[in-house]
Amino acid sequence: MAPEYQEKPIRKIFYKALRFMLVADIVQSLQEVLLDYYISKHLGSDGLAAFGISYPLITVIMALMAWVVAGIQAVCARDVSTGDQRSARIHLCSGLTWGFLIMSAFALVCWAFHYPLITVLGAADEYAHLRSQSTEALLTGSLAGPFFCILMILLTNLIFNQKRKNALILGIISIAVQIITTSVVSDSFPTMAGIWSGYLLGLIISDFVILLYLRISTKNTESMFYDIRPMTRFEGVRDSLKTGFPELLCWIYSVITFALRNNLVLRVGSRDALAAITLRDGVEYGELLQTVVFYAVLVTIGTAYGSRDAGKYHAYVSTVAKSIIRIAISGGIVLMLTAWPILKFFVNESDGSEVFTIALKLMFIYGLHFIFYLMNNAFSSLYETVGLLKYAHLNYLMEVLLYSVLMLFLGNTVGINGIWFAQPVSEVLLLLFNLALAWKNCGHFPRSFLDLSFDKALRGKM
Repeated sequence: MAPEYQEKPIRKIFYKALRFMLVADIVQSLQEVLLDYYISKHLGSDGLAAFGISYPLITVIMALMAWVVAGIQAVCARDVSTGDQRSARIHLCSGLTWGFLIMSAFALVCWAFHYPLITVLGAADEYAHLRSQSTEALLTGSLAGPFFCILMILLTNLIFNQKRKNALILGIISIAVQIITTSVVSDSFPTMAGIWSGYLLGLIISDFVILLYLRISTKNTESMFYDIRPMTRFEGVRDSLKTGFPELLCWIYSVITFALRNNLVLRVGSRDALAAITLRDGVEYGELLQTVVFYAVLVTIGTAYGSRDAGKYHAYVSTVAKSIIRIAISGGIVLMLTAWPILKFFVNESDGSEVFTIALKLMFIYGLHFIFYLMNNAFSSLYETVGLLKYAHLNYLMEVLLYSVLMLFLGNTVGINGIWFAQPVSEVLLLLFNLALAWKNCGHFPRSFLDLSFDKALRGKM
């Protein structure tokens, strides 16, 4: 590696991107952690199972939000990098407006069709008694979508396009507000609707605080954050929605697999099994690292690729790949070691040991799954960064197909344990598929991290 491209400064850039993205992602990931904790505390395994039934539709909210937020953040960053603050303001204000409208439209759909939606997702027959709580989670959760979208658009753009220290402080304030309001309201109204209402209130207050900060602190009329107001210009958000479309596809695949998995768990397993996997989905913090790594790869590799310097690009790909492997292996081990104390904190002791036992097993399996998933996640981010969108879409599609097929086959032949192990097995197979793409690209099986740069596929673009 050339002296000007030593690994240490490259790793520093990569981990700096990780650090700043972490705050925004903690705010995003806090939703499930908070809700699972208070649902488990006040409503026990019935509440967790009811939340699990509505979970695929709650994930649709996250999918729509990721579509808007990723696109707005990417397009605004591009505008700022070229000095076009006027376009950045138009994209930001239009994104806030259209994001709110898109999320509100989905909330209307949930309120209008909640009965058939909850029925299809499993609240019927022997699980009909969970319908009321599942419906409360869906209806109140859908109302949180528009305000959550505003928070994430503002926070991610602040982190990447303004003073990062101030953005970090606002992110921490937002986290504190959500914890306090969810705690106070859920303790006063210990129902599914009460828990979600506390979280909704926290989002509204967080939005108000950030908007007030921008109104008071932004004096420069050239800033993209000057005069934040509703703006319905479609041309201002069209590019953003187009840019964020891969994120929407990725989340849609997740929605499909979650719906399939939860229905299969109810059919093959039990209420406790669904409660356990709902708990695991909320308390495992591996998803936090996966999203952070995805965006850190976008920022780090994107900088090198945009320079059109082949040597710099190769050095960055190689160094980042090594860092991701270290994070993947150490992260998987930490997830396994911390599974027991984390679950002891979340599981209601009076609820019996069955949910805890199943959730503990799932956390160990997830630790194994995390190692391979993080590597595949890095491949997806690399594909999107360098413009290999067909590879990125194929990667997302293969992920959902492998998981769904294995889950159905193993679930119906092996039983409930087959459903649990389908996830890590599918990620191992997907990693082999990504290595096969690299093999096809460089003419031989990857012999070094430099072989992951996909030079042949990018010929003419560098």
